Order: sequence, then C-alpha cells, then structure tokens
Amino acid sequence: MNDLLIQAIGVVAYSLLAISYLKKTKRQILVFQIFSYISFIIHYYFLNGITAVICNVIGLVALVAIYFFDKYKLKNKLLISIFFISLIIVVNIIAFQNIFSIFPMIAMTIVILSFLFDNENVIRSIGILSIISWLIYAIAYKSYSAILFQGITLINVVISIVKNMKMEKNIDKVSK
Repeated sequence: MNDLLIQAIGVVAYSLLAISYLKKTKRQILVFQIFSYISFIIHYYFLNGITAVICNVIGLVALVAIYFFDKYKLKNKLLISIFFISLIIVVNIIAFQNIFSIFPMIAMTIVILSFLFDNENVIRSIGILSIISWLIYAIAYKSYSAILFQGITLINVVISIVKNMKMEKNIDKVSK
C-alpha cells in the first residue's frame, strides 16, 4: 500500500483520538475513540505493527463493551476490564516482536482502566500515559503521522484538563 495513504489513515486515527479528549462526556469520548481504534487497526496493519493491531482490536472490543455497560448501566465493568487486560497481556506475550511490543500493551491497559472512572478529567489525565506509550511505539515503527498527532493530542489533553479544571472552579465559586 502507498506510504502516503498509510500515513493519511494514521492522520484520521489520531485526529479522532485528539478530538475524543476534547469531548465533554464520557460517552462522546468513547464513541470517538472507538472510531479512532478502527482507523488505528488499519494504519498499523499496513505498517506491520502486529502488536499494535492486536492490542487495538482487543481495545476496540473492550471500549465497545464499556460503552454498552455504561449505556445500559450494567454491573461488573471491572470484571470485563480485567478480562480484556488479561487478554491483552496474554496475546502480547504470544505475539511479542521486540521490546517496543510492550508499549501498545501498556497503552491499552491504561485506556481500559481509565474508562472505569466516570470523571472525564480522570480519563483524560490517565490518557496522557497512554499517549506517551503510543508515542514511543510510533517512533519505533516510523509512524510519522502518529508521532505528529501524539504530540498534538498530548497538548490537547493538557489544555482540556486545564480548561475543565477552571470551569469546575468557576462552578464551585458560583454554587457557594
């Protein structure tokens, strides 16, 4: 496949990820990340980043499950998260390519754990660790679009956290 097209798919994936962290509700964050993960799967498949493909497939299924658990107020979200994290670890051990293979595993584990929280700022804050893990992997696999957009996403997340913290302070002042 054409390198430019592969990088363009990466741009779509990371654009959706960056936008997700700017969304106001947990549900909106999840929806944008689900579509982002679909794009990541395609992107890393063509870059031969097998570990990233596998982790993104598992992560995609986990995020869809978490979305429906939240939507229908189902219980045992922790158990389903533990299942997917265990699956990511086992598959990563089986599909281990090199030392960089651990970074998608770390990133996906962090993402799944972050959605156990209902506070959007906690999700964003924990997401910073995931972004850094993916950035390391992107550098190793020469995903130039990923390197660029992980940097942009990192900046967006920090701005979003600061902005939401200021809004929460203003709400607290008004309510007192």
